[in-house]
Amino acid sequence: MADFPIEELARRAGMTVRTVRSYITRGLLPPSGRAGRAARYTEAHLDRLDLVNGLRRRGFSLGAIEVLVTQDPGRTAEEALRLYRGMLAPWQPEEPVEVDGAELPGHLGLTPDMVSDDELVRHLCATGVVETTEDARLRILRPDLARAAAEAVRLGIPPAALVGLRRRLDDHTGAVAEMFVELFARQVWDGYVEAGLPAGDAPRIQQTVEQLQPVATLALLSSFRSRMQDAMDAFITRISDDISADAGRAMGIRTTDLDDR
Repeated sequence: MADFPIEELARRAGMTVRTVRSYITRGLLPPSGRAGRAARYTEAHLDRLDLVNGLRRRGFSLGAIEVLVTQDPGRTAEEALRLYRGMLAPWQPEEPVEVDGAELPGHLGLTPDMVSDDELVRHLCATGVVETTEDARLRILRPDLARAAAEAVRLGIPPAALVGLRRRLDDHTGAVAEMFVELFARQVWDGYVEAGLPAGDAPRIQQTVEQLQPVATLALLSSFRSRMQDAMDAFITRISDDISADAGRAMGIRTTDLDDR
């Protein structure tokens, strides 16, 4: 297996040598090889850095990662780190996609008669679904939300209306997400912590996390459908009133008279 010095390891990992050295000091990397007096590193060290940095990006502290690496002598550090990274996998959003600005409507299946390029880009950027890159391309941060926005535009809803809707949706769904996470914390995680984070129970915790997403999604969708039906029933009453009022004006008849017929 090819090996390389710490400077090359840091470069390939997109890190500074100083940060890599701090990880080594914490015991987050396996022992290095030697070529004379010089330390040498391999793809295995690069893979470990990828695991550690992946957990760091998801909010794990270095102290917590250090515990995961050392807590179970019977399991390799890679197994421990992948286990916890796997817990987060069901909640990972789609990977961002980059396109040229003029390609965005076509990428989302929209035609020029539905929306202009500038209008779509401006409002999707305002929602935080899309951002511009340094080379003037567009990065679709949330492809799933971009597709949902395109469907709304096809229904005749202008992109400008989606900006406020996204913010309101984030507020409401954020509260729901916090409710389910708090439920998991109280009913599952706290007991796991009190038991000393036993390695043997980690697969059960991972399975619970994986199953939490479909359970939460199903519960939220069921509740939404019920509330949507209530909202539509109220809207139908409004439609009925509007039709009656319009017909009454056209015929010179009071709405109350139409209601009596």
